[in-house]
Amino acid sequence: MSSVPALPQAIAGISVPQDDVSGKTWRWAQRSLPAYLLGHSVRAYCWGATIAAGEAWTFDRQILWTASLMHDYALTRIPRNTMCFEVEGAEIAREFLERAGMFATTADRVAIAIILHMRAGVTLDDGIESVLLDRATGLDVRGDGYELVKGVRPDVMQAFPRGPFDRHFLRAMEREVAVRPTCESNRLLNDTDLAGWMARSPWRIGTVA
Repeated sequence: MSSVPALPQAIAGISVPQDDVSGKTWRWAQRSLPAYLLGHSVRAYCWGATIAAGEAWTFDRQILWTASLMHDYALTRIPRNTMCFEVEGAEIAREFLERAGMFATTADRVAIAIILHMRAGVTLDDGIESVLLDRATGLDVRGDGYELVKGVRPDVMQAFPRGPFDRHFLRAMEREVAVRPTCESNRLLNDTDLAGWMARSPWRIGTVA
């Protein structure tokens, strides 16, 4: 088995939490996520932290880091899921993080952020980390807020390049819609024309440094 890279102290100058739970989640992600989701998840943390800095928001880095790394895991196990992937993933994250030593109340906040990243209309009343994960994933998937991260974008993209993310992500969403058409993934994929939105995003037509 190949060795897992050490938990980075920072990515593109963005601090990474160094506590034990964050380290365990990093090692789990390295072993559990396909490359396209690992890159997306780490970029989501970077975009979220950068958005927070721009808004002068104080947030819990451990919550944003662990939620970012785990938010799409259940897309990798759709045939085994019994619920919509974000709900399934939230429960998997909650159990993993509590076993890793996270307080139950903190794990709840991670789980809520994971569920809400697929919902419309997330607000600060839902928690800062929920808003940050929602905005960060929208930025990485569709390019929403692309200019908000221009200061860190080149270095983040060099460290965690996009590669074939769009193709793999769309296929994963299509697999869920095929078996659970009432999930939020159907709204995102079909009602909002996700594929078209991604094709027109700055990641595809802009200058991606």
